[in-house]
Amino acid sequence: MKIANKVLLIGISAAILSLVILLIITLNSQDNQIQFKSILIGDIVGFSNFVLGLVFIFIGINRPDKFFLMTVYGGILIRLFVLSVIVVIILKTLEINVNNFIFSLLFFYFFYLTVEIFYLNFRKR
Repeated sequence: MKIANKVLLIGISAAILSLVILLIITLNSQDNQIQFKSILIGDIVGFSNFVLGLVFIFIGINRPDKFFLMTVYGGILIRLFVLSVIVVIILKTLEINVNNFIFSLLFFYFFYLTVEIFYLNFRKR
């Protein structure tokens, strides 16, 4: 198995594990359910962004360089637009702790972005 595939497998495994752990904690929590729900929603939004990014990467990965760059950069623009719309909708409609949601979204966004960068870096070698 290539290193790039191992990095992707580790990233997806960590994502699923964090989603499951946060879901279990949220369902079993009595006192801080809103806080854990906020963190869980931030993780779900970050993971959705990660999956959408992988779709754009896989569309352009074995194509010419110009098409690959258009796909990846276009995907970044689409992802940021969709992410901003989703964040506004979540903040306006759901009863969550805003600080926990924003910080967990930023943490998971950068974590998943790091996995994408490592995947692309090792994929080229």
